[in-house]
Amino acid sequence: MPELELSYRRLLWAYPRFYRRERGLEILTTLLDAAEPGQTRPSRGEAMYLLLVGLRYRFVPPGRISGVLVGFVALWVALVMSGAGALAVYAARSPEPPRLAALADRLAGQPPATTSDASGYLPVELAYLAGTSGTLYGYGGEGWAGSRPVPDEQSRGYDRVPDASVVVTEAYRTLRNDGWTMGDLVRGDENAPDGVFWAERDGALVRVSGTYDRTGMTIFWYPVEPPGLLAGAIAGFLIGGLLAGQGLTWLAHRVSRTAPGTRRRALLISLPALTAAVVNSFDCVASMWPASSSAVLLRTELMYPLGNQIANPLAPAIIGLSLLAAVILVAEARAVDRLAPVNQPMAG
Repeated sequence: MPELELSYRRLLWAYPRFYRRERGLEILTTLLDAAEPGQTRPSRGEAMYLLLVGLRYRFVPPGRISGVLVGFVALWVALVMSGAGALAVYAARSPEPPRLAALADRLAGQPPATTSDASGYLPVELAYLAGTSGTLYGYGGEGWAGSRPVPDEQSRGYDRVPDASVVVTEAYRTLRNDGWTMGDLVRGDENAPDGVFWAERDGALVRVSGTYDRTGMTIFWYPVEPPGLLAGAIAGFLIGGLLAGQGLTWLAHRVSRTAPGTRRRALLISLPALTAAVVNSFDCVASMWPASSSAVLLRTELMYPLGNQIANPLAPAIIGLSLLAAVILVAEARAVDRLAPVNQPMAG
């Protein structure tokens, strides 16, 4: 194969497959006929033009309405895939829940009245529960600016603690003397008027606080967030958005080439998917967004969009069924040979 023809064929891979199949030979012939004698490679302008137009067919939907549909559904897919990316990193680096029951009882000076353990939940379940309940959002206002906790907590509650303020202060001194990295001891917190503080050591975070009614104290301990969660979420968002955008744009191009009646039916079918994508995307972002200036987003909560779909599968069901119906419409149009040819000519 001549070098020039081979170079043009490589550049044509920027176009989607359906365009190459229908117009590829015509474009290639036009480019070769217009080539200068002895030319061995495309000019810079030709190469840039072929790449930009080909990528436009891959990622730019035909028309404003299809652009809105594709944009919002692709954004929803990207959000869900960001949760999958964070989950993949978390699964690879999942921390072991610390076991600090004996230490908690020693700090409180008595056995617990209540205990809890969230270690039986899946990571996406923890992210979903933390996002919906606002758990740990306020820890940034409790004197701690170190590592972020994973909402995979264990806790022990202690009732009728005599002079809880003194016990919390002694617990602070004990952990500091034991070599823990300490936050500030905050007094007068509305949820812990007898004091609250955070401490970290060996991949474990401890929160010690007096209770709201000033009759006891509670000690929580959490794993420290593994590194890389934000990078995994960003990678998942980009990969999901690119793949979904390309696939949905391909479908939009196919729909745009069907008969007017088929296009109208495809639009009606797509409206529930658009509504579900917009509402669910807003819910995911709003649930992860810190509620106040002192609140801090836990990076494990980047798994929330994925956990939201698992806990509430209505949105993915609506979007999936709408897209399936659109694909069936296009397949029926193709079966009866009603797909119009690509109608935007390409010249070399």
